[in-house]
Amino acid sequence: MVDDILQTRNKKHTKEINIVPILDMLTTIIFFLLMSTSFMEYTKLTLPPASTVQSSAEAKTPPLSPKLYLVKANQEYKVTLVWGGKDPGQTTATMAETGILEESQKLIKAFSAQHPTEKTVQVSMGRDVKYQALISLMDASRDYLPDMVLMSYRQAETL
Repeated sequence: MVDDILQTRNKKHTKEINIVPILDMLTTIIFFLLMSTSFMEYTKLTLPPASTVQSSAEAKTPPLSPKLYLVKANQEYKVTLVWGGKDPGQTTATMAETGILEESQKLIKAFSAQHPTEKTVQVSMGRDVKYQALISLMDASRDYLPDMVLMSYRQAETL
């Protein structure tokens, strides 16, 4: 019995702590800490101090921004050309479906004669307008106002 007390325990019975997962975790944390500090340099933004500038240039004339609306009322189509600028104006023509190309070309030609430098137009059509009528309107304006932007049908319906 005394021999049992004085005898040292066998090393096979003691459990060892597995340190490999802990080292893996520390290596990963150190890697991400190092990477995050290098990315902090890229997120810094240095702006010059604010300043104000006095402009002595004369005010430019406001843009014309011509808008071409095509709506259907009963069995007739109504083409309206509206523009802004120093002298805002509006012209309207009513026609049958077969006369859209010719009548709208007359409107656009008259507008282009007044404002020869304008090359852009915004085009809008009503909800119940046929697609072919829109194509005819765009064909009519192609020679005089080649840059076209389509707008929502709601724009034409508010007119």
